[in-house]
Amino acid sequence: MTKTLRHRMTAPRTFERALGVLLVLNLLDAAFTLAWIYSGVATEANPVMAGAMVLGPGFFIATKVALVTLAAALLWRNREHLTARWAVVPVALLYAFVAGGHIGFAILSTMHGGPIPVAMM
Repeated sequence: MTKTLRHRMTAPRTFERALGVLLVLNLLDAAFTLAWIYSGVATEANPVMAGAMVLGPGFFIATKVALVTLAAALLWRNREHLTARWAVVPVALLYAFVAGGHIGFAILSTMHGGPIPVAMM
């Protein structure tokens, strides 16, 4: 990896954008997950979030947003450390893949004309 690419990936502005993307993708994940669960085509595979879901959609959303926001705040607080700036990269990429999976699942469900039962993470 070139020095320029390393610098751009760990630059403060890139870090801020990645945290913002992470928070937005978390909300997108929560909305899609609720849609799939309430339409009966998926279940929540994460045991912590499945427990939150038992207490209702509001509690599920609040828990999901709180946990990811706390993690983002911890990274933000340590933003001067290179490790914190590097840590946000795989997490944001993971959420991007999750969001892509949700969108792909929506497209696939539409193409097949009905629900396709799966477990969502």
